[in-house]
Amino acid sequence: MCDQRARMLQDQFRVSVNHVHALGVLVSTFHYYTNPSVIDQETFAEYTARTAFERPLLSGVAYAQRVMNYEREDLQRQHDGTIRTMTKEPSPFHDEYAPVIFAQETVSYLKLVDMMSGEEDKENILRARPTGKYVLTSPFKLLGSNHLGVVLTFPVYKSKLPPNASVQERIAAIAGKWNKN
Repeated sequence: MCDQRARMLQDQFRVSVNHVHALGVLVSTFHYYTNPSVIDQETFAEYTARTAFERPLLSGVAYAQRVMNYEREDLQRQHDGTIRTMTKEPSPFHDEYAPVIFAQETVSYLKLVDMMSGEEDKENILRARPTGKYVLTSPFKLLGSNHLGVVLTFPVYKSKLPPNASVQERIAAIAGKWNKN
């Protein structure tokens, strides 16, 4: 019985990860490959709500964009808010931020939260960038609730990469919260 349950959870996790990958392709295709972007918060929230069944183990998804310090004011003006830390304080100045710009309604409280302000999240972002692989945090108390959760980090790239892309090519092409040049 335990083996059967473990296989079922493993299958559900694979389905969830595959759908997160598809969301990454959606964002890169319609946010980065089109100018101007044809994805906005409403579209992202509606799509993720309507496809939640595809992610049986994830209660919400969000996309955090790489923002350099010189881009901070423009992004805050564009999204009508201030980049905040995980503790909801205004984010101090850094070279780079990863604020959530698109979020499923269930995690809308993450809007403009800098995912690089959490130590484990930042480490995972930096680990995921050059590999193109998923990275999972340890369980932690979710912001805005008493539930435990994890963050699944997956890099999103601005440009199309060959399957055998080098670490340098991956880092140069990164678009999402997992980017550093």
